[in-house]
Amino acid sequence: MNATYEYLSVDHYVIMPDHVHFLLSIHGQPQTSAAIARFVGSFKRFCNKEYGKNPWQSRYYDHVIRNQQDYNETWEYIDNNPAKWLLTHQN
Repeated sequence: MNATYEYLSVDHYVIMPDHVHFLLSIHGQPQTSAAIARFVGSFKRFCNKEYGKNPWQSRYYDHVIRNQQDYNETWEYIDNNPAKWLLTHQN
């Protein structure tokens, strides 16, 4: 992926049972929304090919991180999301 997305790095991620979280950094790319859309589209196509069908919803949520505190809170949210999901989905 680095050759295709030299301007983008995945800083942190978690794969959940029903969704995925990515914390992306974009370097030297002025069209942030376009860069995210290209990454998400490529990621979905790759997974569809591997999985054999399309499990994805058509939309995704993105948030532009504006400062270090927001970055740290987003990182923590990603870290805590699996435990939170388990608490809400236990029988």
